[in-house]
Amino acid sequence: MKRIAAALLAALTLTSCSLADEELSSEYGNEEETSAQTYVFTGLPDIPSLHADTETEPASAPEEPAPSSDTPSETEPAETVPAAEGTSVPASSGTPPEGVRCIEAPYISQDGAPAGCELVCTSMLLAYYGFNITADELIEQGYITTARVDTYEDAERGTVMFSGDPNKEFIGDPHTPYGYGCFSGAIRSCLRRYLEHELFDAVDISGISLKDLCMEYIDCGEPVIIWASVDMEPLVASEANIWEIEGTDETVEWKSNEHCFLLVGYDEENFCFHDPQRGAYTLYPRETAEARYREMGSQAVTIHPW
Repeated sequence: MKRIAAALLAALTLTSCSLADEELSSEYGNEEETSAQTYVFTGLPDIPSLHADTETEPASAPEEPAPSSDTPSETEPAETVPAAEGTSVPASSGTPPEGVRCIEAPYISQDGAPAGCELVCTSMLLAYYGFNITADELIEQGYITTARVDTYEDAERGTVMFSGDPNKEFIGDPHTPYGYGCFSGAIRSCLRRYLEHELFDAVDISGISLKDLCMEYIDCGEPVIIWASVDMEPLVASEANIWEIEGTDETVEWKSNEHCFLLVGYDEENFCFHDPQRGAYTLYPRETAEARYREMGSQAVTIHPW
């Protein structure tokens, strides 16, 4: 009964979004009101998990780490491009920026998993709803599989790379800077496996602009995993990052600097993200973030209660 009640509470929380929409007097709400205070969603309280062996209250969400410094991590992914002059990449304060409409979600750094931003964002999204599992545990417990990148010699084409489908599995090793990553299809499937016996479902909401994601999901208290690029710098295509999907005639063209974020808020000029590489509540200019998001195919995933 407690599980059913928790799911009903979650559903009622999301239903209340329609009332909030009627109060918005402009595209992103009342400008005067937004600039005067920070709007914070604190998530759903005490949602039980059927993964527990007993009927106990779930563990609390991970505590936010101490503020990070302005110095980039030594474990930054390979081929990372430094932030361009004027790009907003502030050090994390661990608290929502003043005047930003945002969701207060748990933050997890990708330290120790320099290529595992997608899995770290998945852990953050689950933690917001009271499910505590690390990026490593998602792999170890079989919720997502990994695929090696191998090569073979072809008489006509020379060295040919082959591996798996990034919409089905994580490509490479997330613990090294030379791993690749995965796309929205793989993360949706991972979440659905994890939530199979829970009162939640994972949905792929790719194709929706960041602006509309804010109106339809952030305003309803639902964080969203999105794909863009490291520091919102331009993505780079290279023949060295093209491989064949093993057992098919399809190929994958991986773009260097691909990166995953948890979208948690916005203001008039920026979108606000939990950036697993830079820190919590990191602001990026709206126009730039939209452009990088589109370059990665406007991929987005979130969680809904039944």
